[in-house]
Parts: sequence; structure tokens; C-alpha cells
Amino acid sequence: MDARGFWVVVPFLDEEKLLGGTLDALARQTDPDFTLLLVDNGSTDGSRAVIEEFRRRCPERQVAVIDEAQKGTGAASDTGFRHAIAEGATAVARTDADCLPSADWVARLKADLRGGARFVGGRLSPRRDEAVYRWYDGVLGTALIRLMEHAPAVFYRRPGQRYRMFMAAGCNLAIDAALYLQVDGFPRSSIDDTDEDLELHLKVCQVIGRSEALLDKHAVVLMSIRKGKALGYLGILLWYWGRKRGLEVVDVR
Repeated sequence: MDARGFWVVVPFLDEEKLLGGTLDALARQTDPDFTLLLVDNGSTDGSRAVIEEFRRRCPERQVAVIDEAQKGTGAASDTGFRHAIAEGATAVARTDADCLPSADWVARLKADLRGGARFVGGRLSPRRDEAVYRWYDGVLGTALIRLMEHAPAVFYRRPGQRYRMFMAAGCNLAIDAALYLQVDGFPRSSIDDTDEDLELHLKVCQVIGRSEALLDKHAVVLMSIRKGKALGYLGILLWYWGRKRGLEVVDVR
């Protein structure tokens, strides 16, 4: 699967502090044959300057940037995925602008898709390089993530599902292009309204069987702990279980 066939989409909004780290992590991929597409969801900070600086430092890593005015990671991601598919992508992955994919992330996702998977979710671990990080964040954050990996199988069961769901976080997933279009992609929503990654998976699991859906625990992405710090660990559980409207903080930047 060459660069034209495999795309990585990164939606972003005002991520000048962390976007550079994400770009550097993608530049270090052991398999560099992918097209990188950034979707600006209305940034007013220095995010675009970060991208230009990255282009100067890594001219060999081509970066495409498009805009999506409608607020929401769902809308921005859907615009990016559809753009990639229109340009010839046969598979599209996503990570977020505050995350650090492991060096073999692209290689593992490609291998999973070549092996017959049409939808892949990877494993998350908490970042340890943020200023707000404390030692207990690694312990509690990791424990919470492991719990959440299995939570969808218990809490998100709908008529017509062909397998019990696993966690496929938006910042660490890949999908076959034809399947993405078949299920009509991410909902064009705001994170205030719904979890677009969960809604996508709910549609996917009604179309394909478990043999074509994979949780790859070796495809690792380090995720920001900002949301955990803002909501608290109980708040994260309430967020994931669909009761986030009672929380004061939702869209964390």
C-alpha cells in the first residue's frame, strides 16, 4: 500500500503547543509511504505557523492542509476522510493533533489491513511529557484506558450488531475506504454532541463481522492527559458512558 493509497488524517483546532510533536512523530514512522492530511477546524492561534516550520525542517515529508469551517472533530474528520478517498485513498487512518503515534504505527495498521481487517482500532497510553503530568497519571490513566478498551462490549450493544464492540478511539483507528463510504463515515458533529468515533464504530459493527474488525494492541498512540486533568478520572468515565452533558468541561484545548 503506497503513499497514494494510505492516508493519515489529523484534525486540529488551536493546537500550536502540541501539533509539532504529532508531526514529528509522524515524520519518524518506519513506513513513510503515506499521505499526511491536516484539517484545520478554524484555528486562530499559531497552528499554521507550526506546520510551516515543520515543512522547513522536514521538506521530504509532504503535508497537505485543508479547512473545515463547521465546528467539531466529527465534521473535520469526515471532511478529511472524504477528501482522501476522493484523491485515491484505499484506506484512511486518523490520529489527533495532541497525540504521539509510535514509530511503527503506520506499518502496523497497513499490515492489519493487508491481513484482511477492514476496521482497526489501536491501543492508547497516556503521554508522560506534558507539564501537568504526575506519576499517578501514568498509573491511573493506563488503568482507565485498559478498562475503556472493554467497556463498549458491555455498554454499547445495539440491535443488529454483528460483534461486540471494542474501543476504537478516533485518535487511533484506520478503516477501508469503501467501508467508510458504505457506513456514511463519521457523523458531522461536535464533540459537545456525540462521540464521533463511537458512532462510526456502531455503524461499522452492523455491516462487517468480527473477523474484519481488529483491536491491534501493538499499534500504540500516546494520548494527551489534558482531558483527564480537566474532567478528573471519574469525569472521563462519565464522558465515555454518554453522560458528559452534566460536566462543566467538554471540549478541552
